Amino acid sequence: WKWCEAGSSFLSKLASNGEKYQSSVHMRNLIAVYDDVLVAWSQKEQRLLAVNIKNSPNVDRDDCQVLLLTNPPVFEVDNVLVNKSHHLLLSGPRGVTVVALPKTPAAFIKEKALCRSWSLGEHFFLCNKSVLVSHVAWHPDSEADCHALVLTSDSNLRLYSITEPQAPQFILPVGASHGASSTISSSLGDVAVGFDFGHATAGKSPARQVFVLMGSGDVYLTHVSPRDDNSTVHLRKVLGPLTMQPQSDDNYGVDGYSLVCLRAAVPVLAIATTSGTLYHCLALDEPRNDTFSQSFEQDQKEVSLYVFEKVKLELSLAPVGAEDDSYSCPIRLFKDPTTPLRYICSHGSGIHAVALPFIDHLQEFAEDEESRQLPSHLHADPCIVENLVCTRALPSSSPATPVGVAVVPWYPGPILVVLTNAWKLLTISLVQGYQSYLPQLLSGNPLATRQSQRVRGQEGPPGLDRHVRQLLGGRPVPQLAQAASDCSPQQCLELLFAATQKFREEWLQRLEACQLLIGRRIKSAQEQKELQLEKLRYQLQEVACLEDRDEALRKKYEAVYVTQQKIVKRVENVLHQLHRQVPVLSAAEQSMQTELKGIQEQLRDMSSSLEQAQLKLRYQEQSSTGQDDDSAGRTAVSPSPSLSNTQVEHIRDALMQEVELIKELVQKVTWMKKELSM
Repeated sequence: WKWCEAGSSFLSKLASNGEKYQSSVHMRNLIAVYDDVLVAWSQKEQRLLAVNIKNSPNVDRDDCQVLLLTNPPVFEVDNVLVNKSHHLLLSGPRGVTVVALPKTPAAFIKEKALCRSWSLGEHFFLCNKSVLVSHVAWHPDSEADCHALVLTSDSNLRLYSITEPQAPQFILPVGASHGASSTISSSLGDVAVGFDFGHATAGKSPARQVFVLMGSGDVYLTHVSPRDDNSTVHLRKVLGPLTMQPQSDDNYGVDGYSLVCLRAAVPVLAIATTSGTLYHCLALDEPRNDTFSQSFEQDQKEVSLYVFEKVKLELSLAPVGAEDDSYSCPIRLFKDPTTPLRYICSHGSGIHAVALPFIDHLQEFAEDEESRQLPSHLHADPCIVENLVCTRALPSSSPATPVGVAVVPWYPGPILVVLTNAWKLLTISLVQGYQSYLPQLLSGNPLATRQSQRVRGQEGPPGLDRHVRQLLGGRPVPQLAQAASDCSPQQCLELLFAATQKFREEWLQRLEACQLLIGRRIKSAQEQKELQLEKLRYQLQEVACLEDRDEALRKKYEAVYVTQQKIVKRVENVLHQLHRQVPVLSAAEQSMQTELKGIQEQLRDMSSSLEQAQLKLRYQEQSSTGQDDDSAGRTAVSPSPSLSNTQVEHIRDALMQEVELIKELVQKVTWMKKELSM
C-alpha cells in the first residue's frame, strides 16, 4: 500500500503530532476500519484522516482525505471506535464525541469533507472533573446502532442514545464501592476498568450480558438492553464478584486491566493483567437452591468463572528469565472481527495474537446432543500465541506502546495494521485458520468431500506440499518495529543470540511439525493403500464370480436358443398345414356368391316394403270403416234438405248460361285451330 510507506501524505499528517506519545505508557487506539476505509485521529490538527484501502495496492497515487468535524472534541482522544451505521466514537478520559462518517464512496473523491459531530453527556463531564471515562463500546443489540455504553471511573455504566446525547438513558452502578470516593476506590483497586458484552439472554426482560472488570481483578456480571431506562434499574441486578474456580493463592492476580468476551457456545473470557499475564475463563451458570431468589430474579442466574488456562507473554526478545518480574506492562485486548477464535494484545512491548482452538471444539461438543462426556482433546488444547510485533527488544529498553491496532478483512487472509508511536505503519498477514493441517484422507463420504470443495470455492483438496509450506511459512521471529538507539554492543550481541536461538527453536518446532505431518500422511497413505488393496482383492473375487456366472448363463442361453428355434420351426409347419386346409372358391362360385348376397339384400328390401304396404292397407281399411260409420250415423240422425222451386229455376238458368258460354268457347277454339292450320 502506498499510504503505508514512509513519507506518504497520510503518515506525514499523522507525524505532525510529534513525539508526545513516544514516552507514554497509556494505551491508545487511534485507528479504525469501516467499509474498506482506514480512518485515523490527528490530535494536533483535531481532525480525522481517511484512506481507501480497497483499490490502493494497484494505485500509485497517495490519496488521503481530511475529515473536518463540526464540533471537535475539547479533550484528548485515546480511542476510536466505529459501528456498522458509519458512526464513530472518539473517546478520552474527559468525554465522548460522536462523528457521522461519509456513507458513500463518492464522498472520498474530494480532499476534504465536513462531518457532523456532537458530544455525549457533555454537561455531565464538564461539571464533574473527577469522573473519567474508563471504557466505551457500541451496544450490539441496538436496532439502529445508535446506543453506546460508557463505563466511568465512579463505577457506573451509562447507556447513551446518540439521538439524545445529553442525558443518559440508563445508569447502573457496578462494583462493591461505587459510593466511596474515587481516590480511595482507585487506591484499593475497586474501580471498574473495562467491560465487554456476552450472550443475549431471553426472558421477561431480554438483555445482553455485560462482564465488568475491576482494577482488583474481580469480575462482575450484569445485563443491559438498549430499551432500558432508569425505570428498569431494579430489574438489572449486578452479580459479583464472580467466583473463580479453581481456587488460587494469588486470586489470579490483583491488577486487572482489560477484558474481552469471545463468541462461543459458552462465554469465554480473556482477562489481561498489568504483569503480562492472560487468563482464559469459562462463564458457566450454577444451579440455585434459593427459591425466593429464583422467583425474584428469574432471568438472572449465578455465574462462576472457571479458569482453564494461564498464559505468560514474552515481553522482550531477551532469553527466558532475563525479564524483570517487577516490570509493569498493561495489556489492552481487541477482538478480531474476522474470527471468533482470536484476539489481539497490545502492550508496551509490541503486539501479540492469541488464538483459542478450544472454542471450535467447544462449539462442536455443544452441537453434538448425543455427547455425554467432554472429548479428550478438549482438555488438552492449549492456546496459540504469536508474537507479531516487538517494540521493546531488551528488558532495559523503554516501552513503546503502539497507538493504533486494526484488523482488515482481506484475501487470502486478514491483515493486521499497526500504528507505532513513531508514526510508522506495519502490515502483517494473519493466519486465516487454526484447524489441523492433516487432511482427512480416509473420508468415507465422497459426496461430502465434493460439497466441501465446492464450498471452498471450487478448489481441489490441498496437497502435502501446500501444508508443508503453511507450516514452514509465517513469522519465525516477531517483526522488530523499533529498537533503542542507546544499546551497548553487549546488549546487541545478547539480542542477536536471543533472536538466533528463538529462530532456531521456531524452525525446529516447524520442522518437527512437518516431520509429524509427513509421518501421519505416510501412515494414512499406507492405511489407505491397504484398504484399497483389500477392496481390490474383493473386487477381483467378485469379478471372477461374475465371470463364472456369465459362462453358466451363456450356456443356458445357447440351450434355450436352440429349443426356441425348434419350436419356431414346428409352429411354421403347423401354420403351413392350416393354410393348405383352407378351401379356395372359383370365379363362378365367387360370382354366384356375390349374386346371392345381392338377392338376399333385395329380399330384405322387399320384405320391408311389403310390411309397409300391409301397414298402409290396414290403416286405410280402418279409416274407410270409420268414415262409413260416421256417414251412416249422420244420415240416420238428420234427413237431407230439399230445394224450393224457385231455387231450382235459378240453378237451371245458371246452368244454361254456363252451357251457352261453353259452346261459344268451343266454337272459338275450333275456329282458331282452323286458322292456325291454314
